[in-house]
Amino acid sequence: MSPSHVRRRARTRILLTALCAAVGLLLPATTAVADQVPLPPRPTMSPPVPVTPPPGGPAPTLSPPVVLTCPPTCVGVPEPEPYDAVVYGDSYTSGEGASHNHRYVPKADGTEDFRHRSGLAPFYVAWAALEMGRHPLRRMVLTSEKMERAIGRDNLYFQASSGAWLKHLDEDQMEKKGGTVVRNPPQTHDVPTMAKVVHFGLGGNDAGFADLVGTAATAYLVRPNGALMGALTWEADQEKSVAMELSRLDPRIATLKDKVAHGLWSVRETHPVADIVVSLYPLGVKASGNTRIPEMTTTTMEMIYPFAVRVNQAIRDGVAQFQASFPQTRVHIFDPNTAGPNGTSVVAGHELGQPDSYFQGLVHRPDVLIGKPFQSYQESFHPNEPGSVAIGKALATFLAAKLPALFPNGPDFSALSMNPRPLAASPDDAQAVLEWAATNGAQLCEDTDLDSLCRSITPTGIVLSKDLWFDPDRVRPFPGPPVPGGPDQGTPGGGGGGGSPGIPAEYIPKDPCDIFRPVRYEYYAGVKVQGGPFQTPVTIEEIVMAPRKPKCVPGVGLIFE
Repeated sequence: MSPSHVRRRARTRILLTALCAAVGLLLPATTAVADQVPLPPRPTMSPPVPVTPPPGGPAPTLSPPVVLTCPPTCVGVPEPEPYDAVVYGDSYTSGEGASHNHRYVPKADGTEDFRHRSGLAPFYVAWAALEMGRHPLRRMVLTSEKMERAIGRDNLYFQASSGAWLKHLDEDQMEKKGGTVVRNPPQTHDVPTMAKVVHFGLGGNDAGFADLVGTAATAYLVRPNGALMGALTWEADQEKSVAMELSRLDPRIATLKDKVAHGLWSVRETHPVADIVVSLYPLGVKASGNTRIPEMTTTTMEMIYPFAVRVNQAIRDGVAQFQASFPQTRVHIFDPNTAGPNGTSVVAGHELGQPDSYFQGLVHRPDVLIGKPFQSYQESFHPNEPGSVAIGKALATFLAAKLPALFPNGPDFSALSMNPRPLAASPDDAQAVLEWAATNGAQLCEDTDLDSLCRSITPTGIVLSKDLWFDPDRVRPFPGPPVPGGPDQGTPGGGGGGGSPGIPAEYIPKDPCDIFRPVRYEYYAGVKVQGGPFQTPVTIEEIVMAPRKPKCVPGVGLIFE
């Protein structure tokens, strides 16, 4: 095996780190460490292989080098120096949604692989186009169901998986939270150490994207009062629950930059000579002026927009934090929201609700509801085939500009045969999923956090367990340290104004400032709380939608000045 293909495993890295620490060789985390590790020589073609002759036959000979099949006109054309590329990422990198027929690269046995790796994923489209520039006489056909691992002697290690978190760089990713079936092994295992290009597309799930999508989708699918297509009040439930979920997720964005910086450190440990390309997330909604879609209100879209912007900014902050410690590691940030002509967004004018949208709406798949209800809408709100291809083309142009030594000819899109199409929504599928959700709605949130608002949406409204809200040993749905007990008074974020450390079982706050914190300047209620002695849910009545931020006075409530 060539030295440039030494495989890295987490256990090996831990042992070496411990050994270095024992002899005092570890450098401080803030020390700038040059990463210009000499690249070991790599043969320009595969070595000859001895061929054993039959008894009595001629003397042994050497088989010819292995050469990838190509058109007759490419015979004798020298190929450029080979390189390896590695792709780490979540659903936006794997190509989730980039399939017009729910078909992705399958498992070895031909069954569906819920990593949902698409041959029309942005990086794969970019890599294929750049490879056609490196090998001008080649041609490729791209579909969602197929990926090539090698073109000529250039190798691609596509490790991305739908649903991945930053921790899954070094840990197994399970098929379901708390499950035992592995969806994807650690992404940084069994990859070439001396790779020259590494793609990094993670962070959205750490911020809570899956929970947010689950909350919005479930509010639509689980209709109040058990109604189906004729219901008119799911919109209010969706807006309330999404606002509350955004509030719950707020602290996760605050810590995201540290996680991103640590993830980049892990990548650098694995690939010391690589250029790291960090991809941000495309904004599928606009700041204002959105056109509603059948499954999501305009208000919901506009609440999601600042969340997505903050996630991208946290990733940028994480890159800056990493580069402050390792300034000589080459990191390039690809932002699809500014990668278009003259700094425009690649997806501008193609957001959700726009004609020729580049994004999936809520996807309905009744074929996988039994046993995999969360996966039934796993493709929702991701780039579709046209969107993924558009982002991939922009990424190819970006990579050619940043890495001219590898891609001196740039991308050749004319050598790629693609036919990107949006998913054709089926009204029958949508109706089947709605009917199933009317009696099985609780199963839709199986892959979300235990304290996600997704799990509190019921056919009778949003019902929160008292234990979830007031048990100090559980994660609270809103940020802010609680001070339980005492009179019915408190401060925004769920904290009481004082009292004993115990929580009476019958405690129900009377002031909205006990349980609600500002979400922009809007306050939502109509929420029911039940548990303990309260077998009948207690309703927290509607608060207000404020023109400006109010104060919360303990024992009084919200005061507007």
